[in-house]
Amino acid sequence: MQDTAVALLTEALEVAALIALPLVCIVAALGVVIGLVQTIVQVQDQNVAFAPKLGAVAAMVAAFGPPALGMLVRLLETATEVMPRLAHL
Repeated sequence: MQDTAVALLTEALEVAALIALPLVCIVAALGVVIGLVQTIVQVQDQNVAFAPKLGAVAAMVAAFGPPALGMLVRLLETATEVMPRLAHL
């Protein structure tokens, strides 16, 4: 029964990583590029760095939101199916 809980936890962590990791990587890479550009042109305004990151996240959420929601729904279905077995731990 503990294997069930560990498997559910593993699946939840995998889903969380698959959803969050691309967003974090894109925003980090964009932050480095924007930081380099700001250093070159010597404009150190935080709003200049924030707007492109916000746009990138919005675009990624619009593009990858439905598949991410599908993964979360499957995880919820799996958790719902496993709940009775977890109650007997």
